[in-house]
Amino acid sequence: MHLERGRGLQSDKLGGIDLLKNLTIRAEALLTEFKAFQAHLESQQKQHDVEFRIFRRGVESEVKSLTKITQRISVSNNTVDASDSEVGEPTQLHALRSSNLSFYEAVWGVAKTSHAISALGKRVYVDRQPSSINEAQESLKGKSLPSTRKDILVDIVTENGLEWTKVSTISEKRLLFEMAKEGWESYGDFSNDSDTDDNELPPRRKPSKLELVRLAEDLQAASQSVRVHFQHPRVRFVLPNIKEGAYPDIDAFLADIRATGVSIQCGVLSKDVHQERGRPDFDRMTPALAPVPLTPTINIDCTILLALISDISHLRRHDMSPGCNPTSATFHKAIQRQIQSEETHPLLPEEVYPCLLNRSLHCTSDAARRMREIVQTMGTATEQLRADIILGERSFDNRSAAELRLALSEQSRHAVSENLRLPISIVDFSSTDYLSIISSEGPKTTRHNRFPSSIAARAASKLHLTDINTSVFMYGWAHEIVTITSNRVVASALLASINDMLDEGERHCWNPNEGNEDFIGPHIYVCETARSLVGKAKGKARE
Repeated sequence: MHLERGRGLQSDKLGGIDLLKNLTIRAEALLTEFKAFQAHLESQQKQHDVEFRIFRRGVESEVKSLTKITQRISVSNNTVDASDSEVGEPTQLHALRSSNLSFYEAVWGVAKTSHAISALGKRVYVDRQPSSINEAQESLKGKSLPSTRKDILVDIVTENGLEWTKVSTISEKRLLFEMAKEGWESYGDFSNDSDTDDNELPPRRKPSKLELVRLAEDLQAASQSVRVHFQHPRVRFVLPNIKEGAYPDIDAFLADIRATGVSIQCGVLSKDVHQERGRPDFDRMTPALAPVPLTPTINIDCTILLALISDISHLRRHDMSPGCNPTSATFHKAIQRQIQSEETHPLLPEEVYPCLLNRSLHCTSDAARRMREIVQTMGTATEQLRADIILGERSFDNRSAAELRLALSEQSRHAVSENLRLPISIVDFSSTDYLSIISSEGPKTTRHNRFPSSIAARAASKLHLTDINTSVFMYGWAHEIVTITSNRVVASALLASINDMLDEGERHCWNPNEGNEDFIGPHIYVCETARSLVGKAKGKARE
């Protein structure tokens, strides 16, 4: 629902033809700028990371509506010698003055000042409370009721999902009218900040909550059922046509919204957003390279170690496994699919290397040992050679980083950046030193800085993590560094388990974070695709 979204501030001052021209120019400019953003996302291969179908359809609908009116006027001008006759008809003039374009301009104006957009128009859901005593009683009897969930449209999702923004172009005049319509003689008398108890008022004197206040409550409730990086998203309202300090009733209304936990920005946009000059900062608007902020040190999982040495990642099809045909039954079907995927979307230069450059690279001794076992069992000669290179072992022991990069480039069709810091450092890490014993009394205080040892121990136990997965994910978590992996199953299960425990803590009013104000969870970057060693015959090696 778009609250008073389509009331252009200038629409009543313009004649029909002038208004049509004004709206058409603005709509085309908005659509052109939005399409430029789409093109930028495609150039960065981020087009699937931003949800914008709802916003795009809304803008395209506005353009289509204006085009139809223009065509009708054109036909009319061929038969009637009065250029403004058709647009002056009540139906068409009303359509122009009710245009939603101002709302979409406001949303786009806020979006252009935002960071890391992940959606322009996203539906979120909140549980619907019984609307009456009778409905609540029927629910207790087990009788079927209308759906208990309702959807709400968030206009902009930014900060890689951590902030939800709702834009309303409602004017001060319209807001005061809504107050009067709902029975508010003086909003400040009975707002949330008032000393008057609502329960003391006769039913006929209890005004209904304004729609924006109800919306704020619903969005705040919906945000509490979602976690992004272990946090609930922040909810923000942007009200470009509202000023604080002008009307006491409006100030009281804004205080009611803030009382829900929602932040508000008033009057933050120019009234002529469509006239702003300069290209938007599309880089700032684009989602981050990784879904989590990359740290100066990266922890590399065994799955990525294998991707770094695999012939699939480094060789062209005709150079792979001399004497073997990569399309034949010699290779597992999964390997053949990876070869085909690599030809269109090479994993290392497009996804892995950008996360590793200019960063210290670590892996646990368990991950390195498992990688060696797999290479020795099924790796080709070139895969074994690359394993020695990236770890700086055997004939590559004590080689400089430049020498290792040169050696790796000689075994690859991809360029190896001078900013790739080789060798990968192998870290001896014992997860048992970081996992506290769980007691029936609840979580215990950790001895290791901010690491929530009891939650980590419960998650590892609940998921029955293997030794290598415990080693890899707990090392990154305990040292607050990003772990890069293609093991989506384990990573997703770990994150879900932690979120469930945090939600459980909120429901039972105990702090699962062991006394720390900010919860520090594992930072995990999951690669969308994996690479195996080409020597694998059947099945997938279990980590």
